[in-house]
Amino acid sequence: MSGSDAGNQAVNRGAFVSSSGLRGWMDALSRERSSWRGLAASPILRAVVVSRLVVWSAGLIALAMFGHNTDTVAALDPNGASAPFHSAAANLLLAPAARWDSVWYLQIAHSGYFSQQSSGMFPLYPLLIRLGSLAIRSELLVGLAISLISMALGLYLLERLVRLDFDEKTARTTILLIAFFPVAFFLSSVYTESLYLLVSVGAIYAARQERWAFAGVCGGLAAATRSDGILLLIALALIYLYGPRASSALRATARWWQPRYPVRRSIAWLALVPAGLTAYLAYLDITHGQPFAPFYAQHIYWGHEFAGPFGGVARTIIGVPDDIRRLLTATGRSVGPGDPLSWNTHDLIDLTFLTFPIVGIIAAWQRVPFAYLAYTIALLAFDLSFPAQKEPIQSISRYTLVIFPVFVGWALLLKRHPRATIAVLGTSIALLAAFSALWAMWLWVA
Repeated sequence: MSGSDAGNQAVNRGAFVSSSGLRGWMDALSRERSSWRGLAASPILRAVVVSRLVVWSAGLIALAMFGHNTDTVAALDPNGASAPFHSAAANLLLAPAARWDSVWYLQIAHSGYFSQQSSGMFPLYPLLIRLGSLAIRSELLVGLAISLISMALGLYLLERLVRLDFDEKTARTTILLIAFFPVAFFLSSVYTESLYLLVSVGAIYAARQERWAFAGVCGGLAAATRSDGILLLIALALIYLYGPRASSALRATARWWQPRYPVRRSIAWLALVPAGLTAYLAYLDITHGQPFAPFYAQHIYWGHEFAGPFGGVARTIIGVPDDIRRLLTATGRSVGPGDPLSWNTHDLIDLTFLTFPIVGIIAAWQRVPFAYLAYTIALLAFDLSFPAQKEPIQSISRYTLVIFPVFVGWALLLKRHPRATIAVLGTSIALLAAFSALWAMWLWVA
């Protein structure tokens, strides 16, 4: 790392701890505003725009050439939540933004939780859509705006977070890997991925700066966004106790497991993380008398069941011989009418995607803060321990999309290999276009 990079990181780490008094806070706020204004001219915004052009171009071209799967639309969106406009052109233009679970979020935003099955969708994202639709009379447009804004701000905060430990090249490569990831169309879809990326990265960045109130609030919002959001508490607690933090007030410890930082009253802010989940369960108890409905819904309606740590991976691997046999004999289990890919094909695709976080973790080991690795492993363990009946590690590509330490690991791995970086990004962009096309046509991806 160069001396200038180290100096910049030192400035970043000290931005919110070196100021004192009202003037210090005003100076810090001024620096923050200047940094946010810089987003408009940054490579991050270009990555967002170019990657969305790939998503929209591939989706619209596929729809123009092949149309959409009418059977899936009739089954999943009979009320037209994903195509709410009287103009066919407007519905076509916004098609890449709303498919599959988007319908659930749009319906919840419009009507509230209307069934036990709908409670499986956590509340923050549809709540924001509902609030935004009070000003803009279109849940779909509001949902798209929330996702795009969250994507841009989330990537911007992530770039700043990575710069605390690594150089600019590593940070920028991390951003590009996420923006052009093969299933990165979810970041601009009416899904929770981009919002979760924003609040989770925001929580960790605030913790690194020792802004514990803000870290706790963001952590609580993350827990109200996704079922595994409460696991963010692991990263925040480890940063609080062991760092890395902006403060240099370390204390000597006799054993490696003893906290390196003293526990003070500020740790109470971390209780806001489980409070986000608790608030949602309390709401369901008060309004429907079913506080644990989200967990029942995952089992009853989506067929997820606990199979032990990483049990979904074991089931997928065991099923590989049968998956290959069915593919070779054209007897694959159909996803649905008109879908060209069988569940067996998706099993093999999922295993291929699983190699990405594994390689990322290996590359990041002992190079990124331990808190990040613990958080990554906890998320993967959660996502891979509740297999679905038809596709055990279903949606692993989508879950990986928001586990940012994996992408940091890949950026570190590619740092000294420009040709490999181009090859990885080129392959990723091609896959992003292909999966965006399938997604726009209402074909199952993740």
